[in-house]
Amino acid sequence: MSLPLAVTKAELIDSVSTAYATLALLLGVLVALLALLALAALVFRPARDALGWVRATLSGAELWLAFTIALAATLGSLFLSEYADFLPCRLCWFQRIAMYPLVVILFVAAIKRDRRNGVHYAITFPVVGAAVAIWHLWVEANPESDGCAVKSGGVPCSTKWIDVFGFVTIPGLALAAFAAILALLLLAWPRRGDDDEEPGDDDAEAGEDEPAPSAETA
Repeated sequence: MSLPLAVTKAELIDSVSTAYATLALLLGVLVALLALLALAALVFRPARDALGWVRATLSGAELWLAFTIALAATLGSLFLSEYADFLPCRLCWFQRIAMYPLVVILFVAAIKRDRRNGVHYAITFPVVGAAVAIWHLWVEANPESDGCAVKSGGVPCSTKWIDVFGFVTIPGLALAAFAAILALLLLAWPRRGDDDEEPGDDDAEAGEDEPAPSAETA
C-alpha cells in the first residue's frame, strides 16, 4: 500500500491562495449587500428595519469580527511574503502599514468592550488601506503606468503574484478585508441610546431622576 505524497510547497501556496480568494469574494458580496441595504434604508422603512436588525444581531461582536479579519489578513500577508517568498512591492507595504495596527487596536478595543474609542481610533486605517488597494488594482490593470519599482528599487507594483479565478490578486484580497472591516466599524459606530454613552450622561440622568427638594425641606 503506497503512502500519499506530501503536499508540495507550490500546492500549499495554491490552496491557501484559493481559500483566501474565496473568503475575499464572500466578504465582497456581503459588504455589497450591506451597502445596498444601507442605501435602501434611506428611502424605505422595511430596509431601515432590516438594517436595524443586522446591527442588533451583530451588536457587541463587530469589533471581534473586525479583529478576526485583520488578523487573518495579516497572517495571510506574512504567509505570502515569508513562506511563499512573494516580495511585497511599495504599495503592498502601504497596505500592510494600514492593516497591521488594526490587529492591536481592534483586539484591545474588543477586550475592553470599548466600541466608541475602538471605532474612532481604527476607522482611518481601513479607509486609507482601501484607497491604496484600489490604486494598486489600477496599477495592475495598467502596468505601463507603473513607476513603483523605479521609485522603490524593488518589485513592480504591477506584478501579480497570485491570480485566483482569473481576477483575484493580492490587492483584491486586501480591498475585501479593508471594506469588511470598515463596514463592521460603521455598524459599531455608537449612536444615541447605545449602552456606551458619553461620559457624564449617567450622572446627568441620575440628577434628572432625583426628586426636587420639597418646600418643607427648604
